[in-house]
Amino acid sequence: MNNKDLENFAPKESKPETEKKEKKAKKPSKIIAFLKSRNAKRGSIAIALTVIFVAIVVGLNIVANLLTDRFPVLSTDLTTNNVYELTEPSVDFMAELSKDVNVYVLMEEKALESQGEYYIQVNKLLQAFERESSHVSLSYVDLTTNPTFTSSYPDVNWMGTSYLMLVEHGEDYIAVSYEDVFTYNQEYLSYYGEYVVDGQKLEQALLTAILNVTTEEKVTITVLSGHGELETDAFSSLMTNNAYKIENVNLLNGKISDESQFVVLFAPTNDIDKDTYNTLSNWLYNDGEYGHTLLYVPNDTVLVDMPNIDTLLEEWGMSINKSWIFETDAQYMTNSLYPNLISIFNYDDTEFAGGIRDTSIPVVLMYCMPINLDEAQATSLLSSSANAVQMPLDADENWDYNNEEPEKLVGAAISTQGNEDETKSSNVIVFGSYAALSESALSATSFNNSAYIINMFNTIAQRDDASITVEGKTLDANELGITSTFTSTILSIIFRYLVPLAVVTIGIVKWLRRRHR
Repeated sequence: MNNKDLENFAPKESKPETEKKEKKAKKPSKIIAFLKSRNAKRGSIAIALTVIFVAIVVGLNIVANLLTDRFPVLSTDLTTNNVYELTEPSVDFMAELSKDVNVYVLMEEKALESQGEYYIQVNKLLQAFERESSHVSLSYVDLTTNPTFTSSYPDVNWMGTSYLMLVEHGEDYIAVSYEDVFTYNQEYLSYYGEYVVDGQKLEQALLTAILNVTTEEKVTITVLSGHGELETDAFSSLMTNNAYKIENVNLLNGKISDESQFVVLFAPTNDIDKDTYNTLSNWLYNDGEYGHTLLYVPNDTVLVDMPNIDTLLEEWGMSINKSWIFETDAQYMTNSLYPNLISIFNYDDTEFAGGIRDTSIPVVLMYCMPINLDEAQATSLLSSSANAVQMPLDADENWDYNNEEPEKLVGAAISTQGNEDETKSSNVIVFGSYAALSESALSATSFNNSAYIINMFNTIAQRDDASITVEGKTLDANELGITSTFTSTILSIIFRYLVPLAVVTIGIVKWLRRRHR
């Protein structure tokens, strides 16, 4: 019997059993079964919605970035202290700008912003300047690929100073250094010799540059020396920043230029001689042409007599007491270590105070010497409360202000003389406090000292230029760093409308599906 015969005798499987095995072999796997299940279908819908939602958010973010890069006008500032936006003085100044100005940043934009957060802030502010005025054109110049750029500006000392930008109007131009734009941590600089940026003052620097290149005729101020005067760096810097020309002259070997409209005698420790007295007196009268102004600031640290200065002031109806104005009215005192001697003064004039942006901000005089007035010749500019007293410069510990008679005292005054029809005149102005013109007083935005001084000079010089005093902003404690209007609007729409709508839609879909099971 062969094999074939043996196969014929082997037991045969029944047909039902064969079908069972085939069905068992064709039974789908658990993974396939899960994917075909109702739960998997619901999950896939949720995943798909999530993917679509994320894709929309990413796409909108990409579009927003492209738009803000292409159109900077879409940028805005949502930081707590608006560190990327211009201050009101800058906006007002740019609104009045009527001359075309080119601003060249001396590096590529990416290179500028790559240097740190303060450089990013500066770049955003530069772009804000361009947005505020059609007369401002902002460009970025890479000096490595365009080395001939500097040859067009020969008056700039390119080898001696590092410059961040150049401001140009017509044939006039001025280079702005890094030191003009940034402030540095003095501790690092003193101990480690390392320059670490801890602030910026871009607005002040750029406005100063624009004002200087667009002002055709600068008014000259002569600062006298040779009598032990105290330093006037803060005052000179303030006036230079506002397009005045400062010249320093010692009358022993020099003279006041014919172009000079102002002379400043700042806190001398010695009296002027007779020749200087005659020079100043003649200069003020100017052969009947007048048109000159002398600003005199006494020195409260010396008790020596100054008869020639006293005589000059008396001719103009003023004199100075050798004392300090000691304020006793708490409403006039400042929050300082010596509130009685560092106090708020009233604006007595409307001419010089009228042009100040905010007269609610006070002028503060420190260790101010009171000025006596011949009211027929001189008028008060700034005065104390009616409860102030005079504290002698040589007062000792036994001095008691309660023993003094309270009175309203004058801290600054002006005397004007001219021809009979008042078409020509000269002025002598006395400020009783030299500390009121110090760096700390002129740079403090809580005081109006710098604004008052600039407005006074502008008014006398018949200049319409607004004063420029802008404080830089720190980047500390920023709570939000979104600087795109489009981005912030999209995010607002997404989280206020789209996300709730998506949640409601998903909920409705699930409810309908479960209801129709």
